[in-house]
Amino acid sequence: MKFKQNHFRKTPEKLLFELSQIKSNTVIVSTKISVSTEDLTDGKYKKWNINSIKDLDDKSVIDFIPSKKEGPTSKINLVGKTVILRDLPKEDKSWNITGPNFGDYSKGTHTATITKPVFQKEYELPRDIHLSIKQIDREQSKDEIQLQIWIQEPLHRDEKNFHDDLLFSLNLLQESTGNCGIISTSQAENDKLIEEKQKDWEFLPVGTGNIRSKILQKLGNKKEIPESSQERIDYFTNPPFEIVGHINGINSFERYIGLELPNGIIILENFNYGNAIFVFKKDFDSFSKMTRGELIKRKSSDTERIPHKKNWKINLETVLGFNRK
Repeated sequence: MKFKQNHFRKTPEKLLFELSQIKSNTVIVSTKISVSTEDLTDGKYKKWNINSIKDLDDKSVIDFIPSKKEGPTSKINLVGKTVILRDLPKEDKSWNITGPNFGDYSKGTHTATITKPVFQKEYELPRDIHLSIKQIDREQSKDEIQLQIWIQEPLHRDEKNFHDDLLFSLNLLQESTGNCGIISTSQAENDKLIEEKQKDWEFLPVGTGNIRSKILQKLGNKKEIPESSQERIDYFTNPPFEIVGHINGINSFERYIGLELPNGIIILENFNYGNAIFVFKKDFDSFSKMTRGELIKRKSSDTERIPHKKNWKINLETVLGFNRK
């Protein structure tokens, strides 16, 4: 369905009516659009991972994650969101700063820990939702190709956050294509839009698997890796504290790698788009059973967010209660 605006503050009435006509408990956000073969040839849809018409000829499914420049929902999808809870009491928060000795950097530097009361926060993880594309049919004129674009993850009407998740998914599709819609999962299955659900995480005990190789795969095996990313790769490959294993994100969490500590704490990192490290007070068995929605919307008491600033390693180790000797 075509809409003039790029972003919705609430679900449009037309789509709510469309939803009311669907009897199934689960739905899929999906739309169909026509694109010109000329635009495809000119590379207009490279941002959708379509480099040429040939990419669509075999009707294979192409996945892409919308750029954060597409709109506010696309940005949250990639980098997450922080909500300041101004209606709750402040809590003491500690962080570290590095400064010169006696005001002179030539005499070296030192790190000091500062503690002050701050507002509590809730952190929303990047959702990393992919949009899937496939060719439906070539128009009779041969000048246009009809595409189906959809989000594979079904939305369940009986879930508490259904309408929030529906609006998020509609906006993600709308910001990228200018179109959005809703179909039943039975229709999606008939159209072969839904893949069989697979697990999202695998646990790799210490000493098993090539962790550095898995991280580089998540980065697309780039030949040149920024120094800041290389530092994090080295840290997660060989952390300075005891761990019982690595956690490898797969399928919908394929961009993530994690560490589990002996006390059950989970440290999660996204090497592609993550602008922070997340610390979860959960053992892997409990963590791996959490749905995407549950994981994304963890409360602040269960989650710590460590931005990738200059002292990120010290701040992370402070949260963990780990002291370097």
